[in-house]
Amino acid sequence: MVASWGLCGFNMSLRQRLSKVLQSLPERSFWQVAPDLPDFTTNDYLGLIRDGVIAELLQQVPSKYLRGSGASRYLGGDSEAFHEVEAQIELLWGRAGEKALFFPSGLTANLSFWSSVVGRDDVVIFDREIHASIRQALRLSGARAWGFPHNDWEAAERKLRQSPRPAFLVIESLYSMRGTVPDVAAIQALASRYEFYLVVDEAHTTLAWHGGRSWSLDVGLNPLARLFTFGKAGGLIGAAWVAPSWLIEYLRRVGFAGIYTTALPPFVAWVVGELLRRNSGWESRREKLWHIISVARSVLGSAGILYEGLDGPIALLYEESLSLPMKKLYPPTVHRPAYRLSLHAHNSEEELELLLRKR
Repeated sequence: MVASWGLCGFNMSLRQRLSKVLQSLPERSFWQVAPDLPDFTTNDYLGLIRDGVIAELLQQVPSKYLRGSGASRYLGGDSEAFHEVEAQIELLWGRAGEKALFFPSGLTANLSFWSSVVGRDDVVIFDREIHASIRQALRLSGARAWGFPHNDWEAAERKLRQSPRPAFLVIESLYSMRGTVPDVAAIQALASRYEFYLVVDEAHTTLAWHGGRSWSLDVGLNPLARLFTFGKAGGLIGAAWVAPSWLIEYLRRVGFAGIYTTALPPFVAWVVGELLRRNSGWESRREKLWHIISVARSVLGSAGILYEGLDGPIALLYEESLSLPMKKLYPPTVHRPAYRLSLHAHNSEEELELLLRKR
């Protein structure tokens, strides 16, 4: 007779331990934005999902790409669609001598990079607001991972000074929770005094930054590697590292998360490539996005609502009197309870003012 899992002593012990962990955490529920309500929650910054652009592009996919991948790119799941999108990424964001490598998601891209490029002898210095996928990958790498308080560049310098060899310094172009950007002048000053490998996760500025350009290059930084993702302003899924060809070749042959995961269906890569080919056509949407960001700063300031961010389309709202039709975030996702405001090209000033009216 097979024992019930619910009655096994060792399983009850596991259940009790996990239940104790859950008791210390806030509820984490799934969340869907109602199609008939304004969206102030998702990362669809350009409105390509909301306005039906992605649906329209999916209707245009060549029939040869309308299939699943069936395996990783290394085991029959490759397609010319992946090579085409990599070439398009290189054309849009690459510098001389750089190549691109496409991944199923930003998470798998970060796992591949940080768990294979760095090792036990390396030091990685990171802003503590970096994405959880980077922090988890660093644990796998065995590297010495030294965090510093958000945008505290004096603390970052102390850690650079302590590193016995050139360290990796990892930042985001726009931090996904706080909606802040790094201090570019501070990073440039550090680069003039120390040797380090700068790596920038550009997930939340991909296609949303002015002209669709690379944030890092546009502000005058010189990173070793940059990560672009297509599940935010791009409205789809997928990601790509852009780095010197020798580093991309290493990542292609060693990065386990890319090697041992099933490739995305090729139609996804084709649509991402089409989004990039039409980059200039999204400029009016970008202009509307940055306009509503400016409006939000003014509205929040006039209302006296405490917020952080809006260096891009993201802010954390701390005002206790607000009761918003948005998901409230709690630690450890954020450092204190807050609403995460996400702005989009289709949001109107009237919607924003109505949303932020004190309840």
